[in-house]
Amino acid sequence: MIDVVDIVDVVVDHNPDRLPDKSKSVIPVQLYDVMKRDPRVSVIGRPVLDLVKRLGVSISPIAFDLLTLSLAITAADTFVSRKDVYGGWIRNIRLRVPLLESAKWQTHVDILTRALNFLSGDVWHIEIRSGDLPPPQPYPAKNNRKMTPLENLDCVCLFSGGLDSTTGAIDLLSQRHSPLLVSHAYTGDQGHQKKVARQLNGNFSHFAVNASPKSVSKNTDIMMRTRSFNFLALGAVGANAIAQKNQLDQVTLFIPENGFISLNVPLTPRRIGAFSTRTTHPYFIELMQSLFKVIGLNTTISNPYCFKTKGEMFQQCYNPDLLKAVIGDTVSCSKWKRKHKACGRCVPCLIRRSALHKAGIAERVEYLTLNLHQVIAEPKIRDDLFAMIGAIIRLPQSNIGSWISENGPISLDKTIREQYKSVFVRGLNEVETFLRSEKVL
Repeated sequence: MIDVVDIVDVVVDHNPDRLPDKSKSVIPVQLYDVMKRDPRVSVIGRPVLDLVKRLGVSISPIAFDLLTLSLAITAADTFVSRKDVYGGWIRNIRLRVPLLESAKWQTHVDILTRALNFLSGDVWHIEIRSGDLPPPQPYPAKNNRKMTPLENLDCVCLFSGGLDSTTGAIDLLSQRHSPLLVSHAYTGDQGHQKKVARQLNGNFSHFAVNASPKSVSKNTDIMMRTRSFNFLALGAVGANAIAQKNQLDQVTLFIPENGFISLNVPLTPRRIGAFSTRTTHPYFIELMQSLFKVIGLNTTISNPYCFKTKGEMFQQCYNPDLLKAVIGDTVSCSKWKRKHKACGRCVPCLIRRSALHKAGIAERVEYLTLNLHQVIAEPKIRDDLFAMIGAIIRLPQSNIGSWISENGPISLDKTIREQYKSVFVRGLNEVETFLRSEKVL
């Protein structure tokens, strides 16, 4: 077992001849699919360049650097197992990655490191060296390949196939925006994403990418704490392509996520860190916006729902009829991939069910556990429900400002801070109302 103070070196390069030998503390990773794969090393990003070429424009070197960096981060996050470190949690990762604009990145590596440390809860050391792989050139206009149309698009919307991102896409299209929907096309998710996208109305395109990490070791990490860095990088690539195609100076990258989930406040003291992810936490988004600015990406990150609960998102949807029609094809469950069916009892499922109850929307989803009284009776599956009930009971006696800061810093601006406090309280109240209707409170 690797001690917490020991560093695991993750070295990435598209050229396998430049990679070190694998050892207990060194993980070589071959990047992209431009050279013959070395079966002795792990690999990531094999299908990515093909999909970028299908955008029909040559993305800027800095956007390509961000994409390369995000894949390297995903590789490190996946291939360095938490099981192999002392305590099974905090990893000490040194990531060595080649980038084209290496001098610029080296100047701002502190912001990058802070963002990653906060996002994954690990200790990151980023070493950037000069890269020699240029951005991929687009496929010729006349060929038989299916391209991703970018004409007249004006923004990017991250699109997971969940209910929040679907609501975001519906609202943007209803407001006459023309978004590029950007997705992580993980195995199992892509079918839901495509099914939902086919039902949307308006001018949009869909850019779906799978980082496709393949490890030579069986011992990998499945938590993917840094997935939102990769998601934002893909969004930035899409924004850069839209800007070039349509001669735009600035493109907005929308992250549709309700404020209650974005804060992801630890429901109980023991859930600090281990159970409270920070994928769209306001502090992480602020760090990423700062990083975009200093490296020269003219992309504005925006979460239009940061002060709304999930139920309020649904109540105020611009096209409620369409939302009701696609609800059954969306996935919110944190445990969905295990059985490809929503559990009905995890925190995201409970928040989803509570939000739909608030909005008065019925859904046609067959949960593994619909009856919450059954959940209470089963010690192995009731932890999330009990944590939610405990938080509801704790709420009236709590210092809300201190509580919401347990998962990360909140803006010092008094108005903004009060808005975050309010959305947290309203979100918990939303769940309480649902649980009372189910007679488990």
